Amino acid sequence: MAYALPIAFAVAAWWLSTVLIIYRAGLPQRSFVTTLAGTTVVMLVGLYALVVSRNDTSALAPYLAFFGALAVWAWHEVSYLFGFVNGPRPEACPPDTSGWRRFVLGVKTCVYHELAIVATAIAIGALLWNASNQVGLWTFVILWLMRWSAKLNIFLGVRNLHDEFWPEHLLYLKSFVRRRNMNELFPVSIIAATLALGMLGFAAATAGEDTFQRTAAMLLATLLALATVEHWLLILNIRDDVLWRPGMRSRHKGGVAN
Repeated sequence: MAYALPIAFAVAAWWLSTVLIIYRAGLPQRSFVTTLAGTTVVMLVGLYALVVSRNDTSALAPYLAFFGALAVWAWHEVSYLFGFVNGPRPEACPPDTSGWRRFVLGVKTCVYHELAIVATAIAIGALLWNASNQVGLWTFVILWLMRWSAKLNIFLGVRNLHDEFWPEHLLYLKSFVRRRNMNELFPVSIIAATLALGMLGFAAATAGEDTFQRTAAMLLATLLALATVEHWLLILNIRDDVLWRPGMRSRHKGGVAN
């Protein structure tokens, strides 16, 4: 149970939050404001969890901090995917655009979102500076860096874009990406993630009787492992839509209509 519980908690939180966002993104756009409002409440609860757990090293504290960071991250996901915080140029890439210009135009579709994440990471870092419980900060950093890695890999080209999960109003982003079996960044992303995963696994294995450190390392390791698996699913010829089938039900009902 010492290892199984944090693994189960991280997997359940990751899967459930993803399914909920996918489901809400498939509902009529008039519901998006309600979704953002609800996510904002969850984010405020998450911030409170980060504050009250910052110097707590009890057995429950890592779970509280992990939830807090995940709740804050969910707000950024919703604000972007639902079209509230994007960039100054939410338009398709002009035909025959390539190279650096294509990258710059791609950044302009989401730069406000990316800057908001950077600002939030800095704020959480300041909040937890010298705190005994750093799980919330590292949870947010893992989500942030692995999302950047995934976005860059998709931009450079992967086999599976998973564009069936994209909201209708973001389908213009397909003009910025390409399908390739592999790109030059992918091995670097996997090697870096695997090395970090090994370090977290070692920390968990050598924590001894320190429940806080063991749980913290296992939560972070599980999250990083899930993000690494998501990277592999970008290039492997494997159908993973069964994982997200509950979230896609809103689209099967025609929920994307205005």
